[in-house]
Amino acid sequence: MDYIVYDLEMTNRLSEIIEIGAVRLRMANGELAVTDHFQSFVQPKMDILNTRITNLTGITKKDLINAQPFTAVIKEFRDWIGEGEYYLCSWGPEDKWALITDSTFHNTPIDWIINHNDLQFLFSILHDSEKGFRYGLSRALNKLQISLDGSQHRALDDAMNTAKIFVSIHKDIKIEKNPNSFLESKIFEPEKLVYQSKDEEEDGVQSPFASLSKLFG
Repeated sequence: MDYIVYDLEMTNRLSEIIEIGAVRLRMANGELAVTDHFQSFVQPKMDILNTRITNLTGITKKDLINAQPFTAVIKEFRDWIGEGEYYLCSWGPEDKWALITDSTFHNTPIDWIINHNDLQFLFSILHDSEKGFRYGLSRALNKLQISLDGSQHRALDDAMNTAKIFVSIHKDIKIEKNPNSFLESKIFEPEKLVYQSKDEEEDGVQSPFASLSKLFG
């Protein structure tokens, strides 16, 4: 069984995917270890890259103008994941919904978006976060006294840092197998929504779902 820990970077207005980063973890001698990684820019079709996202991520128009379109990159990503059994793991639910949204728009399959687990939710529950509050990635690393490597808001670096958290906590959490998760998931589950973390406030980043917190205050 592979654990695919991935992260996406997106445009500001439409949250269109512009970068995919992921690491593969496998169990070896009772311990999880990174065995491979994936990174690719994605040329947006509906949206444009603005200054805010460039300042946040370091991604430039030059990076994207030569990038492949979503349909090609997502095929490469699926081929990289492979045919064996796997879990998809992300920090928060936004990445999953971006995959579903962009795949639907580009008329590519979504039946591979399975066994999806929200590591941010599992970490926050493990550390007794109050309802509606989630740990940001940097704050979670600090909580575990793990150093942050690379640059924040770059897909592969964020995936690597998320993987380090997963390795640290995997024995204390339950990873669920949900083979039809792309169909069965419900976005309006109050206890699973990402509202906004203190880290995100400090970095000037707001979750696309942050405004939904008002519905469940």
